[in-house]
Amino acid sequence: MPADSLPDPNKLEAQAATLFEIHDNVSKVIGKLDLPTEELSDEYRSSDKSSRTFDFDAMLRVFLYKNVGNFSQQKVADRIRRWGYLQVRFGLERAPTQPAISHTKKRRFTRQLRAFISDVADRIRQIAEEQDIRNSVASPERGQDPGPDEVAASNTPIYKYVDKHAPELITDFQSEVMTAFDTGRANNAKHTDKAIWEQQTMMSLMDRAGTRASYRTFNKFQNDAVHHDTHVRAIKKLGTPDGYQFTFDDFAASNWQGEPVPEWRRIADTIQTQFSGAIEHMLNSVRVSDMFTEPAVAAIDVTGIPFHVTPWKGDNDIEPDDERIVVDKKTGRTKVPKDGYPPMVNGTKEHGVYEYQYATLTIAGPNAPLIVAIEPIRHHSNWEGEDGWSVSWAEVVDRLMEQATKLVDIHLVMADKAFDQHGVFHVLDQRHDVNYLIPKKADSKYLREQAEEVYENDTITARVEQEAPLHLRDDTPYIDVEDDADVAEDNYSHDVTFMHVPADRDDWILRHADNTGYAIFATNRDGVTPVDAEGLVNRYSERWDAEVEYKMVKPLTPSIASTDYRMRFFTFVFSCLLHNMWRVVDHSLKTLASEQFDDYGRGPHEDRLETVLPLADFLASSVILIFRDTWDPPDDLA
Repeated sequence: MPADSLPDPNKLEAQAATLFEIHDNVSKVIGKLDLPTEELSDEYRSSDKSSRTFDFDAMLRVFLYKNVGNFSQQKVADRIRRWGYLQVRFGLERAPTQPAISHTKKRRFTRQLRAFISDVADRIRQIAEEQDIRNSVASPERGQDPGPDEVAASNTPIYKYVDKHAPELITDFQSEVMTAFDTGRANNAKHTDKAIWEQQTMMSLMDRAGTRASYRTFNKFQNDAVHHDTHVRAIKKLGTPDGYQFTFDDFAASNWQGEPVPEWRRIADTIQTQFSGAIEHMLNSVRVSDMFTEPAVAAIDVTGIPFHVTPWKGDNDIEPDDERIVVDKKTGRTKVPKDGYPPMVNGTKEHGVYEYQYATLTIAGPNAPLIVAIEPIRHHSNWEGEDGWSVSWAEVVDRLMEQATKLVDIHLVMADKAFDQHGVFHVLDQRHDVNYLIPKKADSKYLREQAEEVYENDTITARVEQEAPLHLRDDTPYIDVEDDADVAEDNYSHDVTFMHVPADRDDWILRHADNTGYAIFATNRDGVTPVDAEGLVNRYSERWDAEVEYKMVKPLTPSIASTDYRMRFFTFVFSCLLHNMWRVVDHSLKTLASEQFDDYGRGPHEDRLETVLPLADFLASSVILIFRDTWDPPDDLA
C-alpha cells in the first residue's frame, strides 16, 4: 500500500477529541470512531476468507485498543475474552485468540497500515492522558507488561518466552475447551463443572487415580474439595443421553441391527458430541496459523486400556448347571464365563489380556497431531458364546469419518493393516470420497508372486497393479450391497491400486526367505506409477503420530474400578482431550515464537517444528494453575 494512499490521521484525531468530550472511556471512543476502511487495504485473499474470518473493521479497532494501552497480544486477547462489552463495542462476533491477533497483524496488515494504526493510537492515548482518562487503559509507565516485540528485542531466550506465555494459554484453553462438556447438573450445585474438570485433570496425573485413597491424597491439600462420589455422579450424568430414562441393567448385549440400541452406543454418542465441540474450539484456534494446513492427512489406529479381571469363573465358583464354552477345539478344553462381565471388554491376541479398546482418527503430517474422533471397539469374544457379536471395522471407520469430516477437511486416510478389509475401502472411497493408504495383510499367492518380481529383478524398485476391481460380498458387514446404488449394478464399489515396494518396518512388511522385506499397500488413488508408489508409501510413516500419541494418552488415562461405561469411555476421551490441549498450547507457543524470534520458524519444505513445551511441563503448569487458588497457605515458620 503506497504511503500516500493512507487516510489523514488528523481526521481520526479530531474525531477522537470530540468523542472524548462525551465519553470518558477509551474503548467506547475507539468503538464509535468512523474508520475509513474503504481507504485501507485488507490483505486477506478471497481464498483465505471463511465464516470464521474476523471483520476487518473490528480488527482495526482491536489493534487501536492494543496500541493505545501498550498491551501484548495475549493481554488484549484476555481482556476481550473476559469482558464481553469489548466484543460489542468493537463489532466482534466472538473473542479473537492471541494466534488470531498475531495472524491478522502478519497477514492482513501491511507495514504501512501498522504504522498508521500506531500513529493514530499514539494520538488517542495523548488525548486521553491530557483529559486524565486512564480508567480503562493503563499507560506504559504504570507497569504494563512489555509487548511481544519488546520481549524479542531484549534477546530473551526462547525457553523463557515459552515459560512466560504457557500459563496464559493453558488457562485460556481450559476455560474455552472444558465448557464443551456439560454435566447437566443444577446451577446451584455446590461444585461447578470447572471443579469437576480440574479434579479429572488431577486424576490423569496420579497413579491409581480412580481410587478413593487417591482422592483423599490430593484433596487434603484443597479447600472444599470435590468428594469422590460427587465426581462420579457428575461424570455419569454427563454420559447419560438427554431425554432418555433407563437403568444400565435394562439392556442385554443385543445384536447391532436389533432393538433397542445398546447402552454403550447411546453413551458414546452422547460423549462424542461434547468431545467434538471441544475439538472445534481447538481447531479454530490453530487454523489461523501458517503451521496448519487443510485438507489434512488422517491416521486411524486402535489402542486398548487394560482390564485386569478375567472373564472366566474359577474352579471353586463353577455351578453344575453352568454353560461351558469350548476354548480349545483341539483338546476340547472348556471354561465357564462369569455372569455380567462387561460387554465392552475385548480379548486380545495375547493370552490372558483383556482391554477396553478404542479407535481414533488423528490429524497427522506437518500439522499438530490432534485426535479429532474417537470410536469404541466392540468385538465378539469367545466367552460370550453364540450370544456375542461384533461391530465391523467398516462401521468403526465410517463413524470416525462422520465425526472428523464435520470438523476438518481430509484428503488422505492411512490406517493399520487391521483395517485391510473391502468394507473399509468401500466406506472411505464411496461414502466419504477420500484417498486411502492401507498395508495389505499376508494375502493371496497372486500378490506374493508380484512382490517376488520386485525382489528378484534389480531393475524394478516397485510394481504397481492398477484398476484391480474391489468386490464386495452380499454379506460384507455394514455394507448392504442391494441397497447401495454405487455397488448394486456390478457388485463392487471401486478399483484399487496395489503397490509392491521394498520395506524394512516390521509392523507392515512381509518376509522373504532371506529375511529381507517387502510391503504391499492398497490405495484408491488414480494414476500411481512405480516412482509415485515409493513416495506415497513413504508418507505412511506419518501414521506413526497415532502410535506415538498412544504412548502419551495411555499414561494419562487414570485407573478406575468402575465398569460403568459412562465412566470408562469418558475417562479415555478426557485423556485424549488433555493430550490435544497440550498439542494446541505447544502449537500456539510455536506460532508466537515464530512471530517474535527471527531465527525460529519452519521453512516451506520442512516438517513440523520440534515441541517447545514438553508434556511434563504442560502437566506441571496445569497442576499449579488448578491449585493456585485452592491450596491452603503454608504455615508461617519464620
